[in-house]
Amino acid sequence: MAINLELHLDHLQISDSTHRWVTSRLEKLEKGHNDITGAHLSIKQLSGKPTVNKYEATLTLYHKPETISASCKSPLIQEAIQLAHDSAERQLRKARSAVRDRRKRAGRRVPAE
Repeated sequence: MAINLELHLDHLQISDSTHRWVTSRLEKLEKGHNDITGAHLSIKQLSGKPTVNKYEATLTLYHKPETISASCKSPLIQEAIQLAHDSAERQLRKARSAVRDRRKRAGRRVPAE
């Protein structure tokens, strides 16, 4: 099942290869799991004199039981996307680990006599 990716580029353009790369990385995160229902990637150019050449990428994963969001800034669009993806991936691994731990603890409970 492919993840439904929504893009918001805020008057910017990304190449087709970058779009394919983002989609393939998200599909890799989903492989073997059914806890991600969708994703939203927002890229905007920051305004103001010191940040004219900076971009902010925000990746939101619609994950059960909680939504995961990661935002990173960089002078390059691709780098900002990469950093946001890496951060979201770390958060996703941590959330999945917490769910596994809860299930293990629930399985070890011995009924009281």
